Amino acid sequence: MSTHPSRFARVVVGGALALALLPAGPLDAQKMPTLEPLPGRRVGDLALDFTLKDLNNQTHRLKDMRGKQVVHVVFWATWCVPCLQEIPTLRAVREKYHDRGLEILGIVINLSQTVDGVRAAARDLKLNYPILWDDGGEVQDRYGVSSIPQNVLIGRDGVIRYTGTSLPRNYETLLDSLLKEDGAARTAGRSPAVAH
Repeated sequence: MSTHPSRFARVVVGGALALALLPAGPLDAQKMPTLEPLPGRRVGDLALDFTLKDLNNQTHRLKDMRGKQVVHVVFWATWCVPCLQEIPTLRAVREKYHDRGLEILGIVINLSQTVDGVRAAARDLKLNYPILWDDGGEVQDRYGVSSIPQNVLIGRDGVIRYTGTSLPRNYETLLDSLLKEDGAARTAGRSPAVAH
């Protein structure tokens, strides 16, 4: 017979010792570390900031809208048929949701267009949202726009919730949901996002 404790006895003694070292009261859960979203151009990223002037020479800065408004950025051109097909919907949702905190920013793709030509088209199309002129295409390049229309839907927290070349499925349902959220930045678990 061996004088060494059996393997079973060692496990029992070790387990009892481990339990004895635990605190007597209930254990508190450990809080997960929080991660702020990183700036970028994809769903879940903090939208890249930009400052552009509209056709009336008024400055619009995306960062200034953070915490206050849901922002729908649409890159478009007057010669783009799918862009023009989205305009009635964009006009209608801006009319319906602007008082609740929605802003639409139309960023003109500066290709084969002039400010005066875009101004005339905006007037003829009865656009009810700011049209921004991206002179030199810097914002277009930063957002990686390779086809239009390019839609970017940004929550009040500044986080991109949708990107795509068409309006999101259930667009008004998504807008309604985003408008109900507060502007606090999303962290760790990130926000609910819709991929394109």
